[in-house]
This record gives sequence, C-alpha cells and structure tokens, in this order.
Amino acid sequence: MPELTNTLRDSMTNEYTQTALQNALTPELGQHRLVVRAALHGMRIAAIWQVLLPFSRNVERVDVTTPPGGGFEEVTIALAQAQREWVDSMIARFQGMHWVTSAMLC
Repeated sequence: MPELTNTLRDSMTNEYTQTALQNALTPELGQHRLVVRAALHGMRIAAIWQVLLPFSRNVERVDVTTPPGGGFEEVTIALAQAQREWVDSMIARFQGMHWVTSAMLC
C-alpha cells in the first residue's frame, strides 16, 4: 500500500507542478477598453479596423460617439481575452497616426 500512496502523491505533485508552470508561462489575459479620439470629422474608421484586424476575435464591441460640445469624435473598443502587450501595441500604433488626438486604455 505504501507504493500506491507514494505513486499517487508523486502523480498529484507532478500534476500540481505542471499546472503551476503552465499558469506561470501563460500571459495574463483580460478585459480591456481602449478609447481613440480624433478631431471632429477627423476619425478614420478604416484605419482603426486595420489596426484591429489581427485582434478581431478579441473585439467584443465598438462604439463610435461624438460627445456634444466636445469638439472630438471617440471610438471605444471593448476587448476580451486580450494580452496586455497586444493592447499596448494597438495604443502605440494609434498614437503614431497623425489624425489621432489621443489613444488610451480605460
């Protein structure tokens, strides 16, 4: 019986170690909300979709709004199961576009 107990314990320890290792190596995924702003009538939706295309499976919702009296247009992009490095990459691409007045994570 001790052999069976040791085998079971070793199996459980090995399973736990593998799970812990997988968790340590898996990048953190999460919900993110990205907001891109442009001057009134300056928003380029096609350019936004070009940035989002590689991550399209992670896009949950896109809202385009023009807040009254704000003088700008805003696109809010809800992302699910997106790695933070992806989101940072998207923000950097948006910030590099001359028509974007701001791109931020909310």
